[in-house]
Amino acid sequence: MKKAELQMQETMLVIFIVTIIIGIALFTFYQIQLKSIEKSKVELEQSRNLILLETLPNSIELSYSNLGNEQNSIDTLKLLNSNSLNYGFKDISIKQVYPEINGEIICNKQSYPNCNKYVVYSKKLSKYNSLEVISVPVSLYFPYTDEYKSAVLEVKSYS
Repeated sequence: MKKAELQMQETMLVIFIVTIIIGIALFTFYQIQLKSIEKSKVELEQSRNLILLETLPNSIELSYSNLGNEQNSIDTLKLLNSNSLNYGFKDISIKQVYPEINGEIICNKQSYPNCNKYVVYSKKLSKYNSLEVISVPVSLYFPYTDEYKSAVLEVKSYS
């Protein structure tokens, strides 16, 4: 009888240890999957930001065209009246860099054309873990003066 009890205890101990090992393996697998999903999320957000930088200057809502011909610049009057779609938690702005204007004057209907920063879209998180900022040079067209000026399109992405 003692031998049978000893074998029963050994069997229960082996089952307990195997259960613990399987639990640790599942927890480790779960943690690895979470990190992989987080990495994929960051890569997807970076890709979305790059696509946004490529397509936004050439979008119908913002681009300047003369008699149907694309002029590869952004119309500043369209920027004043832009009602953008929902881009998520991002700040999209265009800042004129040349010729430089002293200070930062946000453009609206009252300050136009003596301003240098256009806010295309702004939706910030109150608390965020990371901030990614990417930018690309663009050309601004001022229809009232028929001038082109240099600017930088900047996308700040919060997560």
